[in-house]
Formats: sequence, structure tokens, C-alpha cells
Amino acid sequence: MTAEIEAWKYPRQVTVARHAGFCLGVDRAVKSAYNLAARTAARQPLYMLGELIHNHQVIDSLTRQGFVVAERPEDIPPAATVLIRAHGISPEVRQALLAKNCSLSDATCGYVTKIHHIVRKAWDGGRKVILTGNPSHPEIQGINGECAGTAIIFQTPDEAQAYEFADDSYILASQTTFSVKTFNEIRKVLQNKIALLQIFDTICDATETRQREVAELAADSEVILIIGSRTSSNTRKLFDASEVASGDRYQVETPGEVRQLLEQGKLAGKRVGVTAGASSPESIIREVIHIMSENEAVNKDLEQGDVSFSDFIDQIPQLHRGATVKGVIVRYDDDFVYVDVRDKSEGKIPRHEFENNPDFDLDKAIEDRTEIDVYVRSIRNTELGKEILLSKARVDFAKYKNEVETAFREKTPITVKVVNVVKDGVIATYGGIDIYIHRTQLELGTVQDLEPYRDQTFDILITQFDPEKRRLRVSGSRRALLNRDRKTKAEELWNNIAVGDIYDGVVRSLTDFGAFVDIGGVDGLVHISELSWNRIKHPSEVVKVGDVIQVYVKDFDPEKKRISLGYKRIEDDPYHNIEERFPQGSIVHGKVVRMFNFGAFVEIAPGVDALCHVSQISSHRLNRPEEVLKEGMEVDARVLDVNNENRRISISIKDVAPIDETVDGQALTSEKDSHQDSRGDDLPTSYQDKDQNTTIGTVVQSNEGTEAAADDSAATTEPETNEEA
Repeated sequence: MTAEIEAWKYPRQVTVARHAGFCLGVDRAVKSAYNLAARTAARQPLYMLGELIHNHQVIDSLTRQGFVVAERPEDIPPAATVLIRAHGISPEVRQALLAKNCSLSDATCGYVTKIHHIVRKAWDGGRKVILTGNPSHPEIQGINGECAGTAIIFQTPDEAQAYEFADDSYILASQTTFSVKTFNEIRKVLQNKIALLQIFDTICDATETRQREVAELAADSEVILIIGSRTSSNTRKLFDASEVASGDRYQVETPGEVRQLLEQGKLAGKRVGVTAGASSPESIIREVIHIMSENEAVNKDLEQGDVSFSDFIDQIPQLHRGATVKGVIVRYDDDFVYVDVRDKSEGKIPRHEFENNPDFDLDKAIEDRTEIDVYVRSIRNTELGKEILLSKARVDFAKYKNEVETAFREKTPITVKVVNVVKDGVIATYGGIDIYIHRTQLELGTVQDLEPYRDQTFDILITQFDPEKRRLRVSGSRRALLNRDRKTKAEELWNNIAVGDIYDGVVRSLTDFGAFVDIGGVDGLVHISELSWNRIKHPSEVVKVGDVIQVYVKDFDPEKKRISLGYKRIEDDPYHNIEERFPQGSIVHGKVVRMFNFGAFVEIAPGVDALCHVSQISSHRLNRPEEVLKEGMEVDARVLDVNNENRRISISIKDVAPIDETVDGQALTSEKDSHQDSRGDDLPTSYQDKDQNTTIGTVVQSNEGTEAAADDSAATTEPETNEEA
């Protein structure tokens, strides 16, 4: 039976550090172990490679649950279930276990995993690795494995100062539980010795916070108690950081050691500060506090201290069912996302609550330690600690519901994303709030196919908000917003429009006589004759609905709200500067494209057809051009006349190289074909008479005189030629 401790031997005041006991990484590892034991059939051995954490009480408890501690991979049988401890393992050890078909349950601390990635990336990139920490510590050994065991490891600034570095690129990282003070001292030494050094401060936040906190606690205490295993690195660092002016500080592993200190009078009448290493379970801390508070006076001082025992246990006084608190996303699995709500246990959110926002990147949130608002749905005490069920969706729903209601009331637009297509419309979402948009409210015009709108993001106006129903009903309209924007743009356009203004417009519709183009709130008409320099039968030959084209204002009527637009430009006219490009007398090369009884059209440039009269093709009299020409034949000719105003060019093949041989090798005939070709529709636009009903009549009549003159000339010259001969 334990002897009663005299009242005078109790401390005068006890202050508990706010951050004491299991850190998140250790807490997760321990929970993983107990959960694994619960899921595994009885009598089936479970293995942990090295002690899960540095705490004998926890290891003994896990051993009773069926775990076997193995120091080497060789000690583990094939196909065994192996729990990877919080310190992590090297890639080599991991491969050895996988080669034995072992099933691995990885409880490596997230901070340690991050260091593994940093070192591996640096090593793969050809950089050398420097680590601060204990070379024999399992965490350092695992990290060193990522760079094939080549890391340079320092424990003191003197070691770093004495080392001779090569002229290479280095990175510096640290064991998560290393002394912050020593790390900073080593960093300063290395910065003075290495030109290319990238520094990663990988000391765990919990380690840094606890070391700083215990130093502050020691300044206000006469005695410091550090609870934790003597094999724990972070506990030793806490002890080193807890220098007390009087020099009284003690590291204890069990409540029994605290009782011994009380019996020896080491704490008598003193102000005692208490903290615990990251591997110390809550039950031990609770019992230590209970032992020191058995005296009524001490218990009173404990409760009135800056940090009460209830604060230590609960950490966050407002953490209760129904509360909304802030938390940091730390990890996730297939079912839950885990959040640090600054409690002794992590809270968990069902994974599906994040699926409503596909743009939310969980991996980045963990890397950035993103803080979110969460709703506490339930808190349940178990043997493993508190089980806290949280909800992000409930907080988001309330938040976004208010924003949607405000948008409805103030008629302000919100940005939504379409997530589903239904019979007569689409379902869009705004922060998890479903909004129905009817097909008639998607565009200014009619929408037939809704599928292209899936996954689109755009702005809408809320047109219905009904919170009174059992389920919130919200409707929206993109059309209303487009109409509002269109009216605003139209007013601005009519106030500033001028002839010659250039706009980038969208083709809205096509008719037989032209295209209607939206130039910003107002539709203007591009007449079919303004679409192309070539003759077209329908605007669809040049543009289609939805095309973005550049147009210019030809004319407008503000009263009738009409705008005439131009599309074709003078510089695009194939006859632009034609007299300069093809001066009279110049030689041109072209291809025969069409033939009529009166002559052949030769394309001498893209869009430019020149007429070679039948009398200007051969030195012999021809009835039709087909006698010596065929479509596609390339010829050389001289320019006889250029009429830019009438867009006509006359050429002569005969003046350059007359074609005197028939196409089929037959002798030329002088018989005249009186057939009149009336294929006016095939003529180039420049050779059609737009002011009269006939298309080529005038051209034919004018050429008859030329043809007769050619006959007379031939009749008078041939006898003279014979006489000379």
C-alpha cells in the first residue's frame, strides 16, 4: 500500500504546457496500430519493424494486442502483416519486405514522408544531401536511404565547421525532432562555407512549438517535469531546452517516478511546470497531474493557473457538438479527410464532402496546411482517445446559401459550374448549392443540345430563391444576365458609333441577302455583296454562325436602330492596283479556265481572269477556242488593255506565241460556228453587265467588228504575200 505523502511535500503551483503529449504523427501511428489489431483475426501475428514509438507502456500494450517487435526485416516471415513505425523506413528496407510478399501498413509521420520526398528529389537531381540529427536514429537512417546512404550528417556546429566540402550543390534538411537552436547554429556555419546551399527547415512544428513553450514555462517555474521515454529524441530535446534558473529539472517515464520525487521533497512548495514528449500518452500525463494535485491547496492553485488541467485535456474549450471551428487538413484516405482541430485527436470529414468541389486539391491543401471551417457533428470518447466527426459540407452549405440569397436579393451575378444535364435544362452548383437553369435561360437564342454545357463555368443571375420548402429551391438565368449586359453595351455603342469604326463581331444568323453580326449589344447587317469580292450565292460560302469576324461600319441609322456593315476590304480585292500589276504591253502567264465561242478566259492571278478573244489565239482563223485550247492549259500572253473601272483585262496569246496546231491534230477548219453561247452564269463577275439584262451580248457584238476586220485584213495581206513570194 502506497504511503500517504505529507502535505508540505506537494508543489505550491502546477502549470501544464498547452502542447504536451502525443503529436499528430504519433497519435495517428498508435491509432493505426490498434485499428490494425482490431481488424486482424486472433492468433494471427502482427509485426512492427522496430518500436512504433519511444514509449514502453504503449509498446507493452500493443504487444498484448498481438504485435511482435522485429528489429530487422530478416526477422519477419514471408507474407506477414507489418506496421511501419512513425519514424519511417528506407527504400531498401521497404523493397526487402515487399520482396517477401509482406502486407505493409504505413504509419510513417507525414512530416517524415515529406523529408523523404525532398531528399529523393535532390539526390535524383545530382545534388548532395546534408542532414542534422542523430545518425543512429531510425528516422535519419530511413531518410538517408533515399540518397543511397551518402548523406553528410551533423549533430553539432563544430562537426559542420570541421568538415571540408567539395564545390558542389547541396541541400540541408533535418530530423523532425532535432533541436531548433542547434539546427540554426549549424545552418549559419554551412551558409558561410557552401555557395550553393538550399535549406529546408524540416523540424516538425510540434517540436519547435514545444521547445519554445518549455523554455517560456521554465522561465516562470522553479522545477520542470518532462514526461517521456529516456530513449525518445524529442523528449531529450525538451529536457535540453528546459533550463531552469535553479537547475531543478527532472525527466520521468512513469507516475511512480513522480511519486518518488514528492516523497523526497524535491517538489515541495515549488512552482512546477509540466510538459510531455510527443510519445507520451494522455493517460500517463493525466495520472502525473492527478498525483501532484491530490493535495487540496495544490489542486486549487492548479485550477487557477494560466493553463488549467481541463484546458490541457480539451485544448479547445469551444470544441463541442454543434460548434463551428477552424482546422488544418493533414491527411486523407479512401473514406475520410483528417483535420487537426488543435485537439488531442484528429477530426475526420467524410471524403465525399469534397467531391462537390472538384477543383479542391487535397494534396496541395495538405502541403500548404490549408485551414478550413468545420462543423462538429459528434465527439465520442474511446479507448484510443476522442473520435471527432466533422463536416465541411454543413459549414459550406450555410456559407454559400447566404451568398446565394444575397445575390438573389441584390441581383448580383455569381459564377456557377454545370454538373449535370436534365430533361429541360442543366443543374449547376455554387459551393454545393444546386441551381436549376432551364434551357431557355442559357442563351439569348434557342438551345437544342444541352450536353456541351456540361462542366462549363459561367455567370448567372439568381431568379428564384425559396428556402421555405423542405429542400432549398434555387433557379438561375444566364439569359437575363446576357440581356442586361447586352443593353448596357448597346447604349455605349450607340453613344460612340461612327462610320469607319472597326469591330470584332460574332455572326448570329444568316439569310439569303446577308449575315447579321453582333458587334457588342447590337446586330448589324453585312449584305451578301459585302462578304466577298467573288460572286457567291449564299453567305454560308464565306461565314457560318458563331464565327468571330472583323467588320467596319458603312452606315447607321440611330432612329431605326440599323447598322450597315462591311466585311470585304479593298486590299483583298484581286483587282486592287490591277493597272500597276499588269500594265498594258506586259507579258503574263496563266491557265485557261473557261471557254466560250467568242474567246477564252485565262486566270493570270488568283481571282483575276483575262479575256483572250478568239481572234487573238491563233494566226489562223478559229471558229471556237476549243479547236486549239483546252481547260487547264498554261499559256503566255500580252496584255492589250486594262480597264480597272470595269474590272476587265484583254490579252493576246497570238502576240506572244500563236497556237496554230489543233488539240486533236486535225487540220484547222475555216467554217464558222454560228452557235451563240449563252452561259452567262459562268462568266467572271467583272465580265457581266450588272446594269443590263444581258450578260455578254455587248461583248460579243463589239467583238464581231474585230472578227470581220481580222477577216478583211487576212484577205488583203495574203495576195501581197504571194506576190512577194
